Parts: sequence; structure tokens; C-alpha cells
Amino acid sequence: MDSAKIKNFWDAQAQKSKYLKLEGVANLEENPELLSKKIEAEKDKIMKIVNLDSSMRVLDLGSGAGQWSFRFAKHVNRVVAVEYSQDMCNLALNEAKKSGINNIEFVNISAQDYRTNMKFDLIFISGLLIYLNDKECNILLSQCVRYLKHGGRLVLRDGTGVNSRYDINDRYSETLDAYYSATYRTIEQYISLFESKGLLVIQHEDMFLQGSPLNKWKETRLRIYEFKKNKVF
Repeated sequence: MDSAKIKNFWDAQAQKSKYLKLEGVANLEENPELLSKKIEAEKDKIMKIVNLDSSMRVLDLGSGAGQWSFRFAKHVNRVVAVEYSQDMCNLALNEAKKSGINNIEFVNISAQDYRTNMKFDLIFISGLLIYLNDKECNILLSQCVRYLKHGGRLVLRDGTGVNSRYDINDRYSETLDAYYSATYRTIEQYISLFESKGLLVIQHEDMFLQGSPLNKWKETRLRIYEFKKNKVF
């Protein structure tokens, strides 16, 4: 997939902050009722899985407008938020200043190009891998393993193909009013990819209940996965 097009898509999405709240921009959802239901359902599930404490250091890859970084920052020592779109990063920086949040470091760079010597208790990847090809995913996850402390965890929130891998190539979306490309891997493909890097699956499940209006497309589901580092690198 063309990384420049993806960056331009999210830069354009950030401009919707002129009439949408930060959560609406970040979640690609303009229906206030569905957005509220989506936020509550995701918060309840994800915050239980990440199981944060005040000593933790968290890396948020593909942090967008910072919506998850802000939630994590209330409970941990430090968050590093990595986002490729400069406009989305600016939204997050402005929100942090307004809210007086000072334990988040915002880094404007692609997740694949980010490098650090820091070790993290938790890596959170949200809505990112669907925009990366298989080679890029392999490179990114190899880096993630190096960034995790031994026994550290990686939590993935991403779109998943229901019965098979589902690829969208430069398709126009009336809902988003933009051209859109993404790859939705299957559950088995995600688990195989992560376990090949020494990240063992702990749990995984659909984000929303069967029949929920938040499941908008029959080909894909938003899922949450928890992995644990099992090898020393």
C-alpha cells in the first residue's frame, strides 16, 4: 500500500476536527449515537485487557489523535505516542496542552521508522497493521519484540477478515468521503505472524457483540488481541 496516500488520508481526516470532536476524527465515525456506543464498548474491553499500573511505560504505535494515549496516561508512568500524520499529531499535542497532560511524548514518524533504546511494559497497536503490507508488518513486529521487556505484552486492536483475508485497494468510501486501502488479515494469519516473532497469544475476541450495529461490514470485524513476549532478544 502507498504510505503517502495513507498519510494524506489521515491528514485529511484531521481537518474534520473543525466540526467533529477528537473521538469522532479518530474513530472514523460521524454518527454521535454510534460513536458514543463504540467508545464505551471499546473502553470497557481494552482497559480491562491492558491492565495498567503506575509503574508502567507504554508505547502507542499508530496513536492517531491520541485518544488511547490519553486514557493510558492517567494510569501509567509514561506513554510514547508514535503517529505518522503530522496533522493528527498536532491534534493530539493541542489536546494534551488543553488537558494539562504531561507524561506523553508525541513522536511524528511512521511506526516502521521509529527507533528507540527504551524498553516497554506494554505496546499498543491500534488500526495500524491493516495499512501495512506483510513485509512491513514483519519488520515492525521484529522491532516491537526488541522494545518489549521480557514478559511484556503487546495488545493489538485492528480490523480482521471474517472468513478470509480481505483486501481493499484504493476504493472510494461514501461514508468516509475518501479513497481507502486496507488489508484485513484473518485471526489465524495474525496469530501466526505474531507467534513467529516470539509473541504468544493470550486471548483474542471480537470488539462488539454479534449483531451489533457497530459491526458495519460483513467481511470484517474489529478485534482485540493480547500477546506476551516469550523470547529474549
